[in-house]
Amino acid sequence: MKKQELNKIISIFSISVLLGILFDYFFYDKGLGIAFPLYILLIVFGLFGISYVYKKKIKKDALLLLIPLFFFSVMTAVRSSELLTFLNVVACIYLLLLIADLCFDKKISNYLIRDYIVVPFTPFKFVTPFFKSVSELSSLKKESKDKKVSSQIVRGILISIPFLIIFILLFSSADLVFQKYMSDLVNINVEGETIVRILLVLLVSCAFVGAYSYIFNVKKEVIGSKERKLRIGSIESYILLGSVNLLFLIFISVQITYLFGGQSNISSLGFTYAQYARRGFFELIGVAVISFFLLFGLDRYIHREKGSSLRIFKILSSLLVVEVIVIMVSAFMRLLLYEDAYGFTTLRLYSHVFIIFLTVVFGLLIYKVLKNGKESNFSLGVFLSAILFLAGMNVLNPDAFIAQKNIQRFNNGKKLDVYYLTTLSDDALPVTVKMLDISDESVKGEFAYYMYWRVQGKGSSNNWQSFNVSHRRAKEIIAPKMEVLEGYKEYIEEFE
Repeated sequence: MKKQELNKIISIFSISVLLGILFDYFFYDKGLGIAFPLYILLIVFGLFGISYVYKKKIKKDALLLLIPLFFFSVMTAVRSSELLTFLNVVACIYLLLLIADLCFDKKISNYLIRDYIVVPFTPFKFVTPFFKSVSELSSLKKESKDKKVSSQIVRGILISIPFLIIFILLFSSADLVFQKYMSDLVNINVEGETIVRILLVLLVSCAFVGAYSYIFNVKKEVIGSKERKLRIGSIESYILLGSVNLLFLIFISVQITYLFGGQSNISSLGFTYAQYARRGFFELIGVAVISFFLLFGLDRYIHREKGSSLRIFKILSSLLVVEVIVIMVSAFMRLLLYEDAYGFTTLRLYSHVFIIFLTVVFGLLIYKVLKNGKESNFSLGVFLSAILFLAGMNVLNPDAFIAQKNIQRFNNGKKLDVYYLTTLSDDALPVTVKMLDISDESVKGEFAYYMYWRVQGKGSSNNWQSFNVSHRRAKEIIAPKMEVLEGYKEYIEEFE
């Protein structure tokens, strides 16, 4: 193995082990906070470091994805909504895997829908490169004399690590002061969890070894190299689209009569408007999703014939999209009516946004059908739309929006679910804390009671890794209110 190759494999293992150790330090038994974007930054630095050693220039497509990657990672330390934080973390992992594929060999403009779908399965491709890198590392002892020093250094470090760990554990057990210093340094409870944490470090390190090895050592297949063999004839597509369009028209006529036609038509059947609107929302969303894959599949595999056949397909496709949009409007209205009757929740808000996102996707799809556009352009449009919608949710601040809407409903004389209001994340606290200033003593007392016990039951995290802007702001807001909350700590019990 040449000296240059030796430096390459050492760089991958060194950075991977460092990231494994930092993963434990940043995240083990700690809340998600400022450490997450910092860790993402270190992963990217590792990528650039190894690329420098390999003398490979990362492609522009991968570099552009760093913008949404850093945005979503930072938002995990800004927002405290659990669902939004989960989506931000998932988006970061997805973007990292996508970057792994795009670094050198591929272009995102060539990606098809199926390529975006299989991105989450990229880690399975890390297994073979990992074993290849381990095999290369183990062969260091066979190197010639001019490489003997580097080989000995690497092997010496690898041999020393387990012995150092054993000695530290023994010294910690023997001396309480030494144990305290070591515990303060790495915050390890020198008991059974030590083995778990060591295994975690090894697992994460191995994952990064596989990932970086895959990026820099594996040749990837070029997308779109295979021709599609499956074809659907024009007649089959006409029958399918025609029958679906007819069914949708019948359903829409019912919607026009009842949902869009006013409350009197609903009441004549023995239903309240809210009861009618409550049913079928998720079913309609399912219809929209299935319709998308139906139309997308037909457009992808239809045997394209010029002239009248192609015009008929475009007309039927356009009609289907229009009908689906009407159905999604129906679902949107059902949700609005339900919210008007029962209030806003996280699930209902995200459902609203998903409907809008689906509408945008259908718009991109019909544009592709009418213009005979490339699937890769359509796929890129959907991918960018997903990034923009998630970024928009971060800017919107969902929990604060939900709290504001529910309080607004209450001010308009409607019922307020006080308990649900107090279960919203710290993102909503700047809005919900205003409930302590309302004149309705019963609602104010209920809110103060639940908020007091929420604060009491919330453990405080003093480690810097868990720092979160929303949590810090919430502490600053609630601190001067604690005296008021204290007076309501037994409010509910007084009426039981």
